[in-house]
Amino acid sequence: MRSLSFTGKAFMLTLATTLTACGGGGGGGGDSGDTPAALTYTLSGSISIPSFTQVDSDSSDVSVGTTSNNSESEAQIISNPAIVGGYVSDSSGAYDGEHSYRRDLVDYYRVKLLASQTVKLNAEASAKGIASTQRLTLSRVDGATDPLVATNIGVKTLTVPADGDFYIKVEGFSGPSSYILVVGEAASSSALNNYSALSIPTQAEFAPGEAIIRYKAAKGYSAQALPGYFLERFGDANTGLFRFDDAQIVQGPALKSLAQKVDERQRTIELIEALRQRPDIEFAEPNYIRKALETPSDPLYGLQWHYPLISLPSAWDVTHGSGVVVAVLDTGVLLTHPDLSGRLVSANDDFDFVSSLSSSLDGDGIDSDPTDPGDSVFGSSSFHGTHVAGTVAAASNSIGGVGVAFEAKIMPIRVLGQGGSGSDADLVQAIRFAAGLSNSSGTIPSRRADIINMSLGGAGFSTALGVAVQDALNAGVIVVAAAGNENTSSPFYPAAYPGVISVSAVGSDGLKAPYSNYGSTVDVAAPGGNFFLDLDGDGQQDGVLSTWGNDSSGSVQFAYSQMQGTSMASPHVAGVFALMESLRDVTPSDIDSYLTNGELSVDIGATGRDDIYGYGLIDAAKAVTAAGGSPPPVVKASANNLKFTNTSSTVITLSIPSGVSGVTVSTSASGDVVWLSVDDNGDLDDSTYRISADATGLDVGVSYPGEITVDYVIDESSKAVKLSIPATLTLADPNAKPDAGKHYILLVNPEDISDVPYQISATASGGVYNFAFSGVEAGTYLLVAGTDLDNDGKICDSGEACAEYPVRNALETIEMNESKSGFSFATGFQGDIGSAGAGDSQAHKEYHLLNK
Repeated sequence: MRSLSFTGKAFMLTLATTLTACGGGGGGGGDSGDTPAALTYTLSGSISIPSFTQVDSDSSDVSVGTTSNNSESEAQIISNPAIVGGYVSDSSGAYDGEHSYRRDLVDYYRVKLLASQTVKLNAEASAKGIASTQRLTLSRVDGATDPLVATNIGVKTLTVPADGDFYIKVEGFSGPSSYILVVGEAASSSALNNYSALSIPTQAEFAPGEAIIRYKAAKGYSAQALPGYFLERFGDANTGLFRFDDAQIVQGPALKSLAQKVDERQRTIELIEALRQRPDIEFAEPNYIRKALETPSDPLYGLQWHYPLISLPSAWDVTHGSGVVVAVLDTGVLLTHPDLSGRLVSANDDFDFVSSLSSSLDGDGIDSDPTDPGDSVFGSSSFHGTHVAGTVAAASNSIGGVGVAFEAKIMPIRVLGQGGSGSDADLVQAIRFAAGLSNSSGTIPSRRADIINMSLGGAGFSTALGVAVQDALNAGVIVVAAAGNENTSSPFYPAAYPGVISVSAVGSDGLKAPYSNYGSTVDVAAPGGNFFLDLDGDGQQDGVLSTWGNDSSGSVQFAYSQMQGTSMASPHVAGVFALMESLRDVTPSDIDSYLTNGELSVDIGATGRDDIYGYGLIDAAKAVTAAGGSPPPVVKASANNLKFTNTSSTVITLSIPSGVSGVTVSTSASGDVVWLSVDDNGDLDDSTYRISADATGLDVGVSYPGEITVDYVIDESSKAVKLSIPATLTLADPNAKPDAGKHYILLVNPEDISDVPYQISATASGGVYNFAFSGVEAGTYLLVAGTDLDNDGKICDSGEACAEYPVRNALETIEMNESKSGFSFATGFQGDIGSAGAGDSQAHKEYHLLNK
């Protein structure tokens, strides 16, 4: 048997009824007698640290020296943005007989912040049974304004009121606790100030210099007495659209900086407020901008950068995937998650095919309940299937995020049990069930799936699995699978079987993710995330956001999480195929033809098909067009984000199709200095523009967010459309390198992660941890690393930096039968994204240290 494993920051199937025996009881001892000494090997590699990662300089880790940051005069300088891992406690004591914690009541940080950025604190309890209450205080260094304070258990967020130099103070109460401090995100509502006088939501857009008013002519006043003129009268002569005659408001399409836009917004509000004070005015209100709602209103949609990357908003103008069924063969699904509960097939049309009693974790073998019970007996679970299902079809319902085909139905089929692993035998039956064919359950769904997604796989060709896949294809089911996370060209099954659409992964930059497999079997690429990137400079790693669950507290809390992996890329493609299927019946052979003809993707990489991206990056707008839909014409840019590190410029090219007009390009940027500008590059044809960043007068150690906005009108519908291209100017401090704190690196028994045969440690150097094990006996191991800031003798518990090979929550075993090198993976502190219940940040499995 072979092992299937997830292909994402959640897993890939590790298709094995049982895991391979681990061999790692470790380097331990007993009398050797006359037995020859065992052969041993070396294992080495490096662990990368995401940019802007920093660590509290006085944690409780007894093996690390401390530098006090306990007062304003000792405040630790951090960058903007930053993700900081730290520790506080109002007392000293012991967790157990071996591990103690020290008193560290307060941590101070100093940082330059911009108006409307946020400071978010995720408080984490250090040990079960020890409550965690922390206080977050934000105060100006010059004392010009009163401090902002938030005290709570869980997540606390403060919004920066104005540009300036600030102290951030973190205080701990009720025992030891770790925390993750996320500094420099943009406020979720808007980059503009909150004008409370009119109770206007900061995210609301309105026309500058205009108002809708009704005046009281009976009082003896006339419109000529007002500070402007009517552009349009409504049903009665006293009501209409009014334009102010004010020199501070520039009419027309002139390019405006963010500062100008803010000034015009505020001036418009002031003028409206003045009208409201007049006795002749019945009401005065902004001329709000209303937009079609094909772009979802879900609050976390703004973090789902991966959807605009594949032109989903244009496809949504045509279809949302209604009437299509997508089978998700995975760890099961949290069936009552509020973003999924309404998007599932009926209870008789799903199944749990995990047959092994020892790994099912639900107390029985195969059954009719595909609920994910969690896949870990040590620490938190991955809820990988819930994340994958959410990418396919999470509802558009004004909570959380949204799925690619948010009106499609999900057929949850559980094939992965403990550790995210399952067997070929179970997977074969699950594929047949999804395709409406006879199987070991003795039942078939009332309607077969249109599409099967498998974010799982493993090495080794299986005839039985290949036959099951071919049977599904013959039944008309489109089969999509993840290409794998080993950064190798070796065949990975089921993705490598003929007829299966094999999906590799790109990051937010549109380039191959470092973990993604490649090779001759790859058909297409899709967003899988890359935790090494933070292209918008918001302090969040650029993973794929979707539905999730958190069981670290002992009960499952519905939540959302960023993950990375080809597991995350595959459901994007499955969802796009669901959009196509909703327009007409699309067969597996149709998909093959569309792909080879370039009708489903944008060619990236080498011209034509290549082994990195297959036929290119999946494009939802092109796909629905191929299926007979007519999405509106869209303007596309040659870059989906711009990142500057000093004074420089770059050229972007716009692809402007027929059917659009009025193309204008403008810029906006944060800070008091207008650092971002645009000109037409001298070609006068609206197709190329030079974008320039000027770092003059800006502060080192700060990342300045901005935006290029392309406005245009779709001629047929007269709909106004915006294309937004985020831009960031990051002025890094050359003396500050990313540092996540001392890391303990472990080789772990995959059958029992409490068994740690080998442990070494490393400190950061130049933004990486280099490591090398020696004397490793032959066997099978997991490779993990992390911090122990709270000194509880564990790594990867909540609030700690964590690294798992090859990607977090998607571990792959390493067979040690020779010396090996070149292992590369990433660490980092990961803060909360948001939840549908509790506000806990994402937890991980816990690994126990051998010693300090």
